[in-house]
Amino acid sequence: MIKTVKKILSFLFILIWITIFYGCSSAPSVNTREKISRYFTMGEAVNSNVAKKRRITNIPNRSEQMNIRYTAQRMDEVRRILGRPLIVTSWFRSKQLNRAIGGSTTSAHSSGLAVDVLLKKGRAGRLEFERVKQKMSSYDQLIYYPYRGHLHVGFRKNRFQERKEAMIKR
Repeated sequence: MIKTVKKILSFLFILIWITIFYGCSSAPSVNTREKISRYFTMGEAVNSNVAKKRRITNIPNRSEQMNIRYTAQRMDEVRRILGRPLIVTSWFRSKQLNRAIGGSTTSAHSSGLAVDVLLKKGRAGRLEFERVKQKMSSYDQLIYYPYRGHLHVGFRKNRFQERKEAMIKR
C-alpha cells in the first residue's frame, strides 16, 4: 500500500513539474523575439494593445505564421522605399480580435497578409504614400488614411493576383 502511494505521489510530482516547466497548453505559441525579416520581428506582427486590454488571444497558427514571415519580407521593401523605421499599428489579427475591433470578415490582417503603419503627418505623409505607390514592385492594396496618418499595405500569396489597388480614405 505504501509503495503504491509513493508511486502515485512520484508520478504526480513529475506531472506537476512537467506542467510547470513546459506549460499545460497545447495551443500554438510564437517567439516574439524571432527576427522574421531584415527589419521586423514576430513580436511586431502579433502585438495588439486592444487584444491585451480585452484579454483576447492573438496567436497565429502555423499557416498564419508563414504568411506573416512572407509579409515581413515584402514589408522590407516599404521600409527601404521610405528610408526609415516603420511603426506598425496593426498586423496579424486573430478572428476574435478582428471581430472585436470591427474589422472586415475578409480582412487580410486575419491571415497575416496586411500591415498598417504610421506615416509622417500632413503633406509629408501624403508624399510618403505617393512614393510607396510609385516605387513598390507589387502590392494588393495600399490605403492611405490621412486623418489617422496610417498606411494599410496588403498582399496576396501570389504576386500575379495582386490588384495594385491604391486609394485614399478620408
